Amino acid sequence: MKLLYQFSAGDSFLHRLDPRTKLVFVVCFLISTFLLPEPWVMPLAIITIIWIFGRVSPLEYLVFILFLLPLMTAIVLIHLLTDGPPYFDTPLLGVLHLSRPGWDAGLLVAFRLAAMGIAFIMFSMTTDPFDWGMAMYQSGLNYKVAFMFAFAMRFFPLLQEELVVIRNALTARGYRAIGSRNPYVFLRGVAISIMPLGLGALRRSRDIALAMELRGFNYAETVGTRRTVFRDIRMRPRDHAVVAVSVFGLIAAVALSVRLGAFPEVPRAWLVFLAILLVLFSVIAWRISRTIKG
Repeated sequence: MKLLYQFSAGDSFLHRLDPRTKLVFVVCFLISTFLLPEPWVMPLAIITIIWIFGRVSPLEYLVFILFLLPLMTAIVLIHLLTDGPPYFDTPLLGVLHLSRPGWDAGLLVAFRLAAMGIAFIMFSMTTDPFDWGMAMYQSGLNYKVAFMFAFAMRFFPLLQEELVVIRNALTARGYRAIGSRNPYVFLRGVAISIMPLGLGALRRSRDIALAMELRGFNYAETVGTRRTVFRDIRMRPRDHAVVAVSVFGLIAAVALSVRLGAFPEVPRAWLVFLAILLVLFSVIAWRISRTIKG
């Protein structure tokens, strides 16, 4: 069974790109998603890019798309029912008035959410977690922090593997709640699985930490030497070309958004909040780096 956000090995154009290149592309794509006025274009665009340049069929992440549909529907319904006038001529069930602006706003948010999720699918399915960590390390990041980034890409698939093991164990004992189509029964099965899922994750984390220490994880920092990277991870001409195209596409999206009058106006309170958040994250990152080095 193919797990969500799990690396899918291949030899496509996207697989051969440097992880930092794909990160720049995803960031530019996500910013463009919030600028362009047509919401349905970006999910189709990223699905086409994954299919053509990554050779990953939409069927491999069809489960993720099916998970998105109820969430997108709920977002549209909330906007339809809560946004103000003007309303559609025919009320829902003859009682509830449906907002015309809410329809547009709901579709905009829903399709942007889908584009974001599928963009992260592209990054995770075409990027080896080890390559991602080594790319961060070669960019000057501390090795332990880089390893944390690499392990974070494996964390969600590992949780899914644990959940599959728990589901199979419950099914073998005649309890099929996790695979049930009844939402109430399914949620009961998830509640029962939380405790063994957490304990399994802690046990696996302990085993990984022990294996790392036995293989000399801190040796390079202890003796003051730089680690040797086995794989050849570096920016090549195709990476520079993709970065240039991504930045150019972002600039074009900004220009088109301004020309169409769709450029979002960010309230001053949000700008202050984001600035404070950025300062806090910078302080936390600096503190973590001092703690690791010390």
